[in-house]
Amino acid sequence: MAKRNPKSGSFETSEFRHSFHQETSSLLRRRLIWFIAIWGGLGVLGLIVMVLGLLADTSVSSVYASMGVNSAVAVGIQVIWVLCYVAVLLVVLEKNPSAVRVIRFSMGLIILDGLTAIIMRGAYPRTGMFLWYFILSHGIACCVFPWTIRQAAMPIVIVVAASSFSHLVFEGTGVLSTIIFAIITILCNTPALFISGFRHNQRLQRSTNKFLSHRYGMIRQELAYARQVHEALFPAPITTGPIHFVYRYEPMRQIGGDYLHAQLVNIDDDGREALSVVLVDVTGHGIPAALTVNRLHGEIDLRLAEQPNINPGELLCHLNRYINLTLSKHSIFATAICLKVIPHENKLLYASGGHPPSFIRGVDGTLRDIEPTTFVLGACAEPEFESGEVAIDFFPGDSLIAYTDGATEARAMDGKMLQIDGLRRIIAAAHEMTDTDESGLQGRWSERILKEVANHRAGLPPEDDTLAIEIYRPVKRASRTDLVYETPKTSQSVASE
Repeated sequence: MAKRNPKSGSFETSEFRHSFHQETSSLLRRRLIWFIAIWGGLGVLGLIVMVLGLLADTSVSSVYASMGVNSAVAVGIQVIWVLCYVAVLLVVLEKNPSAVRVIRFSMGLIILDGLTAIIMRGAYPRTGMFLWYFILSHGIACCVFPWTIRQAAMPIVIVVAASSFSHLVFEGTGVLSTIIFAIITILCNTPALFISGFRHNQRLQRSTNKFLSHRYGMIRQELAYARQVHEALFPAPITTGPIHFVYRYEPMRQIGGDYLHAQLVNIDDDGREALSVVLVDVTGHGIPAALTVNRLHGEIDLRLAEQPNINPGELLCHLNRYINLTLSKHSIFATAICLKVIPHENKLLYASGGHPPSFIRGVDGTLRDIEPTTFVLGACAEPEFESGEVAIDFFPGDSLIAYTDGATEARAMDGKMLQIDGLRRIIAAAHEMTDTDESGLQGRWSERILKEVANHRAGLPPEDDTLAIEIYRPVKRASRTDLVYETPKTSQSVASE
């Protein structure tokens, strides 16, 4: 489960927390080794200087004595301190302890510094070394270790408590003086706490950005692959034979909720073919819609594999039943238009479930609307659903143009939608794209629709998936003034000079 931390503003998931924990553990282990090597090395160097000074010059012992310090005891305390540092270093290097133990080791060393200073102060009050030594050690630790404020505060709490106990029990300091000394110690260590908290938040933010950047890259790769899989479900265009079929698709995001199925099937023993096309637009966008499309693809593919000659009305009823029983309970519905072109009969069968009106443009430029024949799919149960299948003429030279609502709902800069009337005007326009006769327009309507939709948006990003298809029976140009229909049996001239 993902959540946003209101204090740090970071985006947290279990995966991120695990990644951040591993990063912190690795960083803390390296920093602990550095700290022991540097701070502990200075302690070893101090011990060597102390021993050499005592051995080389007896006056050094007199200096210690004047401070009330027994030189042997001082060396012994320093040796124990050094041995503790060395022991921790060996454990960290050889045992590779867990992150929790590494954190405890780091805090324990700082607590050790504080306790050492307390012992020295109690044994030799005139040294006055407690405050500055612990503050320096803790400040360096806060700058080196990736501690949280709570972790940075723990050594302060323990050392101040131990110091106050030593003041009251062993050193005979008054209660007021003990309280003042504790307050001063805490105040002196407060800047280090702020440093630790600031560095932790900065590191947390960097880790969050790095994690999100990495995840974004992974998601982009996954979406790119998902788009390949999604688009592999779409059929290949058909540009040979008596029926041609082309389309253009622009998803709102990398993948979308529009789907298209096309299949040529033999309908008799003479090898004559019909083209079955299903255009579906499910509710929603992006990955959820694409997942729904994947389910519908399986149903459509299975049904057409089992019943290649199924009529559009029966197929639409099957889709409605499937969506009503499986998807509508999740508030997922769909519009669809099922088509079947039978070229040797010059017929088009269709059934439309709440889909936007399609158009048939004749060779003479006339338009016929194909209106919805029934409800949106999934809105009602099977007994109440009737496909309303319709059969109409579909002659050579005719083009059927269908689309999803991303085309009609495209918004201009002023918020005005293109709408069905705007799309109808584009298709009914008499001017041509490149040629001077209707045959030059065939096969290019889907491309033109997406281009006009983009022009209407005037650079604005799409708000919905847009899919436009064209099914047409081609005509062959004999000349600029002669058009010859291509039919399965003959070619008929429809214009002459």
